[in-house]
Amino acid sequence: MTEDQVASFPHALSRTAKAWRRLMNVRLADLGLSQAKWMALLTLDKAPEGVMQRELACNIGIECASLAGLLDRMAADGWVERRPCATDRRAKLVFLTAKSRAAIDEIHRIARDVSRQLLQDIPADKLATCEQVLCTIEDQAQQLISAVLPEA
Repeated sequence: MTEDQVASFPHALSRTAKAWRRLMNVRLADLGLSQAKWMALLTLDKAPEGVMQRELACNIGIECASLAGLLDRMAADGWVERRPCATDRRAKLVFLTAKSRAAIDEIHRIARDVSRQLLQDIPADKLATCEQVLCTIEDQAQQLISAVLPEA
């Protein structure tokens, strides 16, 4: 690996992720969903038992204080509901509502369409290699994070 690759790869990865999210934002605008909202809904879709607010904030990459305002707006618009946590009186769990469950299939459909469009010209073997590399980078990052923040 060269120093140029060390310097350029993180920026290329970041730009790619931002472009992907921008395209998703454009495609999901008709549903009235911002990036933070659709990311929250997709995270909650994977957790039918609900998600603690701090865990949701971590999963979508925003601060807990920012999430509180977002959840207030989402709850007022009927996208989510908060319920007390049975094991921690101070905590709230966030759940999808019937309105958001109805939109989840459309979000997934649009996400698949975006993925198909963006990946259509990439050979399957190169895509598989790319995914393996990204998983390795993620695993190494998690190991480094855990070494510094054992509770992460």
